[in-house]
Amino acid sequence: MSSAAALILCIGAISPAPCASSPEAAPVFAAHYAMSFLSLPVGQAELTANLTAERYALKLEGGLTGLAGWFFQGSGSAGSQGRLSAARTVPDVFRIDSRYGTMPVLVRVTFESGTVRKAEVEPEPAPKPDRVPVTAADRVGVTDPIGMLIIPIGPAPLTPSLCDRRIPVFDGATRADLVLSRGAVVAVATGPYRGPALDCRIRWVPVAGHRAKGSSVRRMAENDDLHVRLAPVPGGRVMLPLSITVGTGWGTARIDATRWGPAPAADPSISGD
Repeated sequence: MSSAAALILCIGAISPAPCASSPEAAPVFAAHYAMSFLSLPVGQAELTANLTAERYALKLEGGLTGLAGWFFQGSGSAGSQGRLSAARTVPDVFRIDSRYGTMPVLVRVTFESGTVRKAEVEPEPAPKPDRVPVTAADRVGVTDPIGMLIIPIGPAPLTPSLCDRRIPVFDGATRADLVLSRGAVVAVATGPYRGPALDCRIRWVPVAGHRAKGSSVRRMAENDDLHVRLAPVPGGRVMLPLSITVGTGWGTARIDATRWGPAPAADPSISGD
């Protein structure tokens, strides 16, 4: 279950540079998520998004709660900021500041036009003979695990074809692709968001940095029961996850939005360059 949650809602932090207000900026958007496993609450997360026509800043904070908190303590914040292209996010910086049990985890990655320029990870992944090396080519044309949550859609209505995309992701130590497909437009009538949404199937494809013989890597790569429901952000011309379901050998893990709308106050900001 921890691998499933980390796939989409990894925990980390960003401190974007302040900027002057822009007439194109929409109100800061916020979504609160409840995480559950076997219908039992296991965690919460808060996502805030500051969007303009060309820029974005995301911040995600969360942690494990309830029964899961007794067995595994994990919390922190993560974030990404950068440019919005017609197809995906092009990050400038990605940062994680989290704690798993008693161990702090710090990640900072800087990018230039979608290419990784510098990656710092503390602690570094342990050397293993079956770990697939990350090459220079694996660091080109990528986004990060927080920026990947944004799906640009433009002003056109939702269509199933919006699911058909491959998102290359680099998290500071590993490179993987998220492959979205099998799209369907659905009408959401209950919950914090009401309106059309897009259901997509997800496949997680490891590329580099992972352990080739790792059992968790194999299970995630072979999992055909990953799904995301995406909903438009008001005024943003982008979609964010409304819910995520991950089938496992022990049951289903879910991440569901319990709040969806304007944030009480601006949190992330966007640099003006």
